[in-house]
Amino acid sequence: MNSESMNILILGAGSEIGAALAMYAKKCADHRLLLASRSRADLRLPAESARVHHVRSIDLTNESDLLRLRAEVREFFDGPFSLVHSVGDFWCHKPLIQTAFSEMRSMCESHYLTLCGAAYALLPVMIERSGGRIVAFSCNSIGYNYPDMAPFTSAKAAVETLIKCVAHEYAEHGISATALALPTIRTAKVLVEKPQGDHENYISVEDLARIVFDVLKLPPTVNGNVVKVYKHSKTFYHSSYFDRNPRRLV
Repeated sequence: MNSESMNILILGAGSEIGAALAMYAKKCADHRLLLASRSRADLRLPAESARVHHVRSIDLTNESDLLRLRAEVREFFDGPFSLVHSVGDFWCHKPLIQTAFSEMRSMCESHYLTLCGAAYALLPVMIERSGGRIVAFSCNSIGYNYPDMAPFTSAKAAVETLIKCVAHEYAEHGISATALALPTIRTAKVLVEKPQGDHENYISVEDLARIVFDVLKLPPTVNGNVVKVYKHSKTFYHSSYFDRNPRRLV
């Protein structure tokens, strides 16, 4: 293993962002990658090899799957590792009372509970291996409390709080945790949902991957932070919230 390589677990590797993280990891250095996804069918991912292993059909809200993932991590990594949590259902802007209760539940479970479950299952291994870093995605909507985003924004607020709690509880073991508060990311779903958006100035999934790997290289004493990611966007700074996000009435 060269000096730049790391042991990295990517949760949600089947998502567009997760796949971009995995491809960037293989392109920039010979990292040892464990890729976990909920579905059996993954998007564009590195081919399996001695240094890349895919674990499919992992439900991070299911305890037996979490324990299976813990066993895979113990077997695949031979030292400290980093965990990148790229998990969470997509949100379409709409008022709270016009959101199905099942969708509210999915926001809490997919964004927060999956991270809490992953921490529960994998912190014991990080302690055994004397360190590691957890990176999870929050959203800049927490700072503004926008309308039509309540279930999503509150779930992301829970993500930030969990990251800070983990940082405080486990720093003595060399474990650090960071949340990235993201603006709009230029994914395929976003391009469909925001056809009038400032697409060229949204952060690409490749740009986000570079940011994540910069965070992974930080010393463990940089801990418990919410790092806000910004990029100038004409629609964000020169139009109203409802112009940027047409209200969806259902």
